[in-house]
Amino acid sequence: MIKKIEKNYMYISVTFLLLAVYVVLFPFIAKGLETISPTLTQCQYKRITGKDCPLCGGTRYMRGLGQVFSNPGYLVHPFGLMMIGIAFELIFRIFCIYAIRKKKKLKGIIIFDIIIHTIIVIMFFYYEILFVLNS
Repeated sequence: MIKKIEKNYMYISVTFLLLAVYVVLFPFIAKGLETISPTLTQCQYKRITGKDCPLCGGTRYMRGLGQVFSNPGYLVHPFGLMMIGIAFELIFRIFCIYAIRKKKKLKGIIIFDIIIHTIIVIMFFYYEILFVLNS
């Protein structure tokens, strides 16, 4: 049973790690995807509703991330706060994979993972609700 939990948690950690890497690299990947099909990089929410989505500007934000060195206030943007979370996710998932490989006890790590991601999901929904109410 424990081996199955470790194996499943390894899959979850690798999946979240790859998703975090994808988000960070998306502005560069988007250029290639746009040549394949322009609709792949269009915001479907904006296309359907005609309104900006809560994540609109994310690609532009990532392309300008170098500005953080000259203007630390650049991180205060809502997407900047998400990027701080994604940086945490990258580090945390690498740590989780390392812990699983070294046969560390996972119970505390999994409990922390559930708590922190529950908080992140609640904060994201709160952000979404405020965004919709202010639109």
